[in-house]
Amino acid sequence: MNGGAEQLAMRRIPMPDVARFFGIVLVYYGHIIERIMYLKDPTATMHYKLIYSFHMAFFFLLSGFIFNADKLYMPLNRFFRKQVASRLVPYFVFSAVLVVLSLLFKGHFVVVDLSTVQGYLQGGIATLLGFPVFNIPLWFMACLFSVELIHFVVGRYLKSDAMLIAAAVVTYLSGYYLTLYVQFLPGPNFWFLHEALVVYSFYLVGVLLRRRGILMAPVQRLILVPVFVACALAVWFTFNLNTGPFRLFDAVVIVLSGHGHVFWFMFTALCGSMMLLVLANLCGRVGIFRFMGRNGLILFCLNGVFYHFFNGPFAEWFMQNYTATPFTVTFAGCLFTLASLAACVPLVLLLERYVPQLVGRPAMRGPLLPALVKA
Repeated sequence: MNGGAEQLAMRRIPMPDVARFFGIVLVYYGHIIERIMYLKDPTATMHYKLIYSFHMAFFFLLSGFIFNADKLYMPLNRFFRKQVASRLVPYFVFSAVLVVLSLLFKGHFVVVDLSTVQGYLQGGIATLLGFPVFNIPLWFMACLFSVELIHFVVGRYLKSDAMLIAAAVVTYLSGYYLTLYVQFLPGPNFWFLHEALVVYSFYLVGVLLRRRGILMAPVQRLILVPVFVACALAVWFTFNLNTGPFRLFDAVVIVLSGHGHVFWFMFTALCGSMMLLVLANLCGRVGIFRFMGRNGLILFCLNGVFYHFFNGPFAEWFMQNYTATPFTVTFAGCLFTLASLAACVPLVLLLERYVPQLVGRPAMRGPLLPALVKA
């Protein structure tokens, strides 16, 4: 890590980084358990529905929590350049990486047929329109780009807590019913603007929490532990109350605008998000968690490699060689998640050191490329 990165790390509040890492763990675990679920395992199906009930909504809430309000008053062209450099550059770079890998190795690409040139052309067009066919986990980056453009337009006017809450309710309900009655995937997707309305509500909750200073500083364990337990129990007892309507999967899948029940989706997602934030406040001093969370964007982008090339073969190997029980499925999912994240660490160090501009730090200079934007 260079000197600038060290100073940045020292100034960072630990809780959001640790919370981001916990979310990343759920992404890796959720994607491997998804492939086991495809093989008709009930434990994996339950885990999938549990995790997906809140983990992606949490990332939007966390993004609102860490958003720098000063950006709202930048000139539009400067704000747009920063967002392109920090969101879309990683989106296109890691999409291109998986395009190359798909030419070399057989992978799991279900949206288009990559055995033909036409399939690559269709995938390229879809990626340009905001659906990352070659690296599916990057849909979050595409949707976040749209969410933050919306916030740039309206956020400066949300000066009071009441206005924030009202905007969250309005955007949630309008987006929920729009996506309930109109199917955008497969269909007319453009940078997930349709779904951005729904998840912007979570983003605004994050803005509100940051504005109120909630969990910004360490809190006594006597307070946090009961809150964590209460949030965890709320998730456990409510995630199955959401019985739909869903799309393709009997679970919340935000990328497909499959939210389910208008109340239970929001309630469980908020409880799960608070659970992770509280847990992160409890674990804020754990250095490895902070390091991994600080590089969460890299880990998120690298997850596409496992999603498309490794998760499926591992799931098939496991189901062919071991008896699937609640214990073995959970153990296998946890072990593969740990191994995947460990395998990413050398790449994280290399990318952070040599090309920070391409992995979410566009204002930093590296040994290979200049800064993409001014600090």
